[in-house]
Amino acid sequence: MGKIDPLAVVTAAQPNSRLAELIKLFPVADPPAMVRLEPDSITGDPAPGTEARLGDPAWMLGRQWQFGELTGEDAGTVVSVHVASRSLPVTAWAPLDDATGEPGAPLGEMAWRPWRPGAILEELVQDVPALGFGRGLRQRAEAGAQLVDLLVDAGAPEVAAALVARHPLALEPDPNDPDGTLDTKVGRLFAVLGGALPDGLAIAEELAAGEPDWVSGADDADAVRAAASDWLDWFQGAPDSGGAWSVDRLEYRFALRFGDDDHAIVARGTQFGSAEVRWSDLEWVERAGGQVPDGSADGTPVDTEATMLAAPLRYPAMPADRYWQLEDGAIDLGAIEAQPHDLARICLVEFAMSSGDDWLSVPVDGLLGAVNQITRVELTDDFGDSSELTELVDERFTMFKLASATGRMLPGVVLPPVAAGTLVGDAFEEVLFLRDEMANMAWAIEQTVQGPSGDPRSRASEPPPAPDRWPTGLGPEELVYRLQSRVPAHWIPLVPISTAPGQVSLRKGALLRDGEPVLPTGVTLEPTPLTFPGEEIPREGVHLRAVPVLARRADGRYVRWTAYRVRTGRGEASSRLAWDSALATTQMRHFDR
Repeated sequence: MGKIDPLAVVTAAQPNSRLAELIKLFPVADPPAMVRLEPDSITGDPAPGTEARLGDPAWMLGRQWQFGELTGEDAGTVVSVHVASRSLPVTAWAPLDDATGEPGAPLGEMAWRPWRPGAILEELVQDVPALGFGRGLRQRAEAGAQLVDLLVDAGAPEVAAALVARHPLALEPDPNDPDGTLDTKVGRLFAVLGGALPDGLAIAEELAAGEPDWVSGADDADAVRAAASDWLDWFQGAPDSGGAWSVDRLEYRFALRFGDDDHAIVARGTQFGSAEVRWSDLEWVERAGGQVPDGSADGTPVDTEATMLAAPLRYPAMPADRYWQLEDGAIDLGAIEAQPHDLARICLVEFAMSSGDDWLSVPVDGLLGAVNQITRVELTDDFGDSSELTELVDERFTMFKLASATGRMLPGVVLPPVAAGTLVGDAFEEVLFLRDEMANMAWAIEQTVQGPSGDPRSRASEPPPAPDRWPTGLGPEELVYRLQSRVPAHWIPLVPISTAPGQVSLRKGALLRDGEPVLPTGVTLEPTPLTFPGEEIPREGVHLRAVPVLARRADGRYVRWTAYRVRTGRGEASSRLAWDSALATTQMRHFDR
């Protein structure tokens, strides 16, 4: 359907002599008529009309010349790329302290630990042995069952039966749950496991002190000794793991060493508290080395060469390189919103629209757990000529490379030796660090701890502190002086102190209850003294979780460890802690809630 102006049609197509008659037929004052346009084919075949044939082929050639498609270049097209690369494997690692863990600080002589072949970075760096899996009843029973299975497989079932009577399972009392009402699983677990399995934690402590008589006095002492040794290694975990967790900074700090003595490269990881180590968490430490410890992985450089076909770089909505080729309409690069100061986005769009079709994509396999460097790139065109490319080094613009404290870029790409995937269990310990501006202090709130059964339990379900005993016989106008209001036991105070002029830190304190300090139950807040720099606990707070982690190495073996996970908190807290209060009798009930 369309609108047609009949006067314009008549004026263009009819003689002037018939104009008056047509005006009478189509009065100008009347609205334009609506007519239906129907396509009509003279020959009965609509194919020539839909082909949109051009009667002048020179017009097509002119448009191609106008857009530069007829301009020839005396150059060949790249058909193959030869790439030579070098990989420097990881050879050692070391935990860092407060002096060497700061960005830009000199490392000095490091006490490197050997990097075992096949290990992954998380099991060595993230492991916190102090958390301990062997405290709960469930974990102690599982460890004892593991040793019983090994002894039975070694042909010593009598030794396994004797261990049940020698180290029986026992319930450890919980001072915060004397009645056993908070951890309801411990009674049922003990009814099933008590008397059936030995205490794995007690056996590990006995083996660590020396060889017991049940090993040396067994009928096949060598088989029992081998089974006990393998079980103790499994129970204790990796021998060189742990030590990288900084409890006062709430982050992991470590250093990685790549290559041998002649090609040593050191990278430092600071301010890392997430689940995965990325290249952006590392910093290149220039002129750092040290002796590689015995038992480390081989650090000899691995040289590889490969020849590949040159494939053009492709991405959605990239500009077409031919005039009559249509781009992908699903993405509109021209609709990207960018402010004048948004230089990164403007440069990206400019690159995609102007130079996107001038790049080649050449995949190069990198060695996991190594510094991968490209040493030579040679191009071969369709004329058979070869040319070697030089690396475009610009310290102001680079991606996926480590930078040093001075801004220099590491020649190469670091692929950390991380796990492909991990399984994380329920948190058995959670601490929430929050600021309390009304009380002018901060709090470390123990939300979850490990109960006697070994399963996590909530400390918020513990009975609240008993209200103060107010004197009787007070009049309505009399006041009562209260030194301090009651705070739940799982709220551990962090008191501000001055560690240096103009520097305020938060140190773990303790509230008194019946003259005794209220101490934390978990392992995280166990160190004493414990001081946090003021900047480590922001206004939004910090949520710290201790979780069990299971992963698989490259050779297929399973490995487990305990790790911390750090994430943003939930904001400020209000403990309603008040000092030196003068309360009327009408306020007592309100303040004791």
